[in-house]
Amino acid sequence: MVNNDIVFTGIGVISSLGIGQEVFMTNLRKAKSGIKRITSFDTSSLGSNIAGWIEDFDPRQFMSPGIYRRMGRISRMAVAASIEAVNDSDLILDTLDRERIAVIMGTAYGSSSHVEEFYLSLLENGPRGAQPFLFPETVPNAPASHIAMFHGITGPNTTFCQNEISAENAILYARDLLLQNIVDVVLVGGADELSPVLFMCYDALGALNRIKVGVDQPVKPEPGRGLVLGEGAGILIMERRDFAVKRSAKIYGTLRSGILTGGVTSTGHYEVEGNQMGRAMSLAMEQAGVDPDTIEQIHVSANFSSELERMEYDRLERTFGVNTAGLRVIPLKYLTGDFGGAGTTRAAAILLSLHYKLPLPTVGVEMLKAGSQHSIEWEICPGRKLQFALMTTSTFGGGSTSLVFARN
Repeated sequence: MVNNDIVFTGIGVISSLGIGQEVFMTNLRKAKSGIKRITSFDTSSLGSNIAGWIEDFDPRQFMSPGIYRRMGRISRMAVAASIEAVNDSDLILDTLDRERIAVIMGTAYGSSSHVEEFYLSLLENGPRGAQPFLFPETVPNAPASHIAMFHGITGPNTTFCQNEISAENAILYARDLLLQNIVDVVLVGGADELSPVLFMCYDALGALNRIKVGVDQPVKPEPGRGLVLGEGAGILIMERRDFAVKRSAKIYGTLRSGILTGGVTSTGHYEVEGNQMGRAMSLAMEQAGVDPDTIEQIHVSANFSSELERMEYDRLERTFGVNTAGLRVIPLKYLTGDFGGAGTTRAAAILLSLHYKLPLPTVGVEMLKAGSQHSIEWEICPGRKLQFALMTTSTFGGGSTSLVFARN
């Protein structure tokens, strides 16, 4: 693999930080949190009522009701993000071989709201009375299918479901399709929705940050005290450099390397020792031809879970050694909440930052270790060259990924 072969040429974001990349980036630079009190469903009987949910998404801004009316919320967000990404990339699909365009998605749970609705209709009305129009949205690959149908794409269509590294898996698979010259362009994405049934399941497991706020009360989740869920969709356009250059595309950045590892852990837990996370970070930097001193942005997967964050701190300390004390990291999920398809939204933040040379707000790495002993203090530190960024992610179940991005 040639390290600069794979580039990103389009970005679309539907996020609790904003709809569209411009609003998303503006709010991110201000460290404006998208985590808020939930008003879209009843949480009165639950131990938490906060999440990074999107209250201002209107699919009519992107497509007609005739198109989106049979889509679930997750598919609507994914298709909307894909429309923005394709427009941003200046791709003219009618001039391309649509069999050589792929749609690769990552999602942890797909349309969990439609799964619940279909199951309830089955319980209430029996097999003959179950609502058939709900069923297509219950499968995890529904968002990828809707994207392909909307754009008329007939190339490879694949969806990855691996909890919190679902979108990262999609990026790595998209890279392989491009390097093998199977396709010329990939719409790669990650998406998940916040539904009542999903929120209630996490609450029943005792996994949530147990904070309840009243109307107009400030929302301040506590690091190390449990997950804060989120939702959203991010779509990136990936191409081989030669293809992008030939069509004079704007290039946001390159994927210099990507590593996927797996560790042994008990059900529902992260790999506490973090050996595979550390291995993924080291191998990704080695593959990219960079060392820890070269990395100017470190995007961590911190999600308010003490188990994950202490493990991340330990691995960063071992990897960056004597420089750990002054290390600053970017935990985007502190602002958006945690969802399995968040990887492409996080990658979008990296690519926009590198392309426009805009440093992002950071927190001291000690926050991961200290947890709720300290309040979250964001600070934008002047960047050096803003040339390289490391994005590391771990999921419960033991999987870890590390990706290195570079400015073009």
